[in-house]
Formats: sequence, structure tokens, C-alpha cells
Amino acid sequence: MKVTILGSGVLIPYPKRGNSGYFLESEKKKILIDGGSGTLRRIADNGLNYRDIDTICYSHLHPDHTIDLIPFLFALKHDPLVTRPKSVDIICPKLFKEHFNKLIEIYGKWVLDDSIQINIKENYQAELIINKLSIRCNPTEHSEHSISFRFEENGRVLFYSGDTDICDELINAGKGSNTAIIECSFPDDQKTKGHLTPSECGQIASTINCEQLILSHFYPEVLQTNIIKTVSKEYDGNIILADDGMTLEI
Repeated sequence: MKVTILGSGVLIPYPKRGNSGYFLESEKKKILIDGGSGTLRRIADNGLNYRDIDTICYSHLHPDHTIDLIPFLFALKHDPLVTRPKSVDIICPKLFKEHFNKLIEIYGKWVLDDSIQINIKENYQAELIINKLSIRCNPTEHSEHSISFRFEENGRVLFYSGDTDICDELINAGKGSNTAIIECSFPDDQKTKGHLTPSECGQIASTINCEQLILSHFYPEVLQTNIIKTVSKEYDGNIILADDGMTLEI
């Protein structure tokens, strides 16, 4: 598996950092993990093909993680290069189907196409097996029904925290992962409920014993601090600060 960082920032505009988005390529699946504003364009910027996406995993419903769904559907409908029929699975938290239906009430015929099938699979704490790829969802402490994702294929594991506070469910879900992508939103002295600080990221990485830690979802304030130095006080593994466009092997 390999993952490309499409967006390592948040909705607050910041140079060279877009909204949350990650492109995961496994042996047989092409997965978009979250997708805030501009994600679709950054897929093209990185030489990837949005038409290959067959699965979308949403950690929660906030706009900086989901708002490019409508541009994605619009593109599929109007792009003559899309192979039809096409099926896309959306693995998502509870209440997403209601959210999706409201969007369709607004955009309707502009984004829907009879040749494009959208399969919404709401999950909170469950495992799905798709072409030998295991996708396990677990609850997090961020918003109602927010979830993390654990991807496992051929003995390799990628763990994605989504937005979250530190909690037992997060620790248990991430244990033994080869690579963990964990949000690192605010400096230690600006702790915000529902998000993680660098020290907390270090504690989590140390406890789950991941081989490689990728930190992402940076608010501008935390980028003014020495994130790696702070995390290293708790975790002695490989620490990477995500940059938009970065590709990493899992």
C-alpha cells in the first residue's frame, strides 16, 4: 500500500496546505480518505486519476473533510472518460446517509447519473473486507459518531485517526500499525477539546507502538512550534510532518 497526502491543513487558508484528504492505493482498491475543499484538484496535481477512486472513507461530516463530495459526483457525471457503469462505496459514520440525501435534494440532477452507483455503508465499530483489504472502523472523541480507520492488507497496516481527542478507543484501534496518520491540531498550551496536541500524539504513537508516525491536520498555530521536538519526548520512532503532495509506502 502507499498513501499520498492531498491535504495536511484545515479550512483556515494557509500556504501550501489544503483541507484534509489522502489517496490510498492498495493492490486492488483506490481509496479517498476524507476530502475537504480542493481535494479533487490536488488529486490531478499529484498525477493521480480521480476516475480510479472506487471507495471513499469519511471520518466525520465536517466540511473540511467532506465538501468535495459534490465536485466529485459532478465530475463523474459529466466526464466522458469515466468508465460506465461505475460503482463507488462510501464508508462513513452514522447520519451520513441523511447528510447525503440533503445534498441530493439541493443538487439532484446536476450530480446524479443512472450509470453511477453510490453505495453508502454507515459504520461505527465494524470491519469490512473488500478484495482482501480489511477496513476497520472505530469510534473517536470528536463529533457525533466520528470514526477512525484501520486499513490492513498483506500484513501491512495503515491507521488513520481522523479528528479526535485522546481516548481508549483510539489507542486500541491503532495498536500494532505500521504507519499511523494522526491529527496534530494545536500546540500543547492551546489544547482544544476534540483535537490532539503534539505531546498527545507522541503518547499515542508510543502506546500503539507504530513503526512510523505521520502528523497532519495542522492549524496555523501548531506550525509555529517545534512539533517534532515535542513529539520526540514521548515517542522514539520515525516522525514525519505531512506535506501536501508527499507519497509514502506503508
